[in-house]
Amino acid sequence: MSLSVLLATLPMMGTTSDHQLAIDIGNTSVKAGVFLDGELIGPVTRFTDQEWGVADRLVTNLGVKNIIYSTVANVPPAKWLDEWKQSGLLVLALSPELPLPFASLYETPATLGQDRIAAVAGSLSLSTSSAPAAAPTVPLPARLVVDAGTCMTLDLIDGQCIYQGGNISPGVRMRMRAMHAFTARLPLVEPELLSGAVGRSTEQALRHGGQFGAAYEVEGLFLRLRKNYPDLELILTGGDAELLASLLSVSTVIYPNLVLRGLNQILSNYVQHQS
Repeated sequence: MSLSVLLATLPMMGTTSDHQLAIDIGNTSVKAGVFLDGELIGPVTRFTDQEWGVADRLVTNLGVKNIIYSTVANVPPAKWLDEWKQSGLLVLALSPELPLPFASLYETPATLGQDRIAAVAGSLSLSTSSAPAAAPTVPLPARLVVDAGTCMTLDLIDGQCIYQGGNISPGVRMRMRAMHAFTARLPLVEPELLSGAVGRSTEQALRHGGQFGAAYEVEGLFLRLRKNYPDLELILTGGDAELLASLLSVSTVIYPNLVLRGLNQILSNYVQHQS
């Protein structure tokens, strides 16, 4: 299918009037959020892969009708999936087959991480400093979406809602663990507030290298891409988003729970498409 045909068939961004549960299964924990009319209601719930009853209580207590999940690790236990489906709920697993609110130039779509797909989709439903949230037919600024988690992903979507691709690199803590694990004497350190541009002890040097190294990577890619996308915006999400933002010298916007927002948007598009 040509890119022009893909653009012509993009689903419109929208919401539903049902309570919807979005579940993001990560490497270290599971996050879940309930949405109504496109807005997150209540706090995001975190639980381990052994505590899926927590998700079921959200479904029961909040009257959830539609569920979507993405995973970079395990899948929800069959017990809960079967129970939800038998109760008449719509349950979707994020996959390349679902209609997405953007076209893609990625050459291996089957291997594109579900968290990356959701974060990019979430970025399209946001209002930033220079553009309101809009349907894909309305030009938006190009956006570099950075998810700062266990791994750090940096994904570019242009103003025509065409996903151009992205990068994957170690997250801040992974960098620090790697320096400890693959050397004989370097200690394991945790991120802390930094002062100065260079460290004056080995522990400070490790922190500066790990934390500033990640920040310089984000900033360097942003500045390079901005040569071709002058309106480029930088969006941060993930557990280390605030840590990275504090080290950057370029303007950025932090949007917590962007993956959950994107999952909800994809689910809403699917529901509207089927109705």
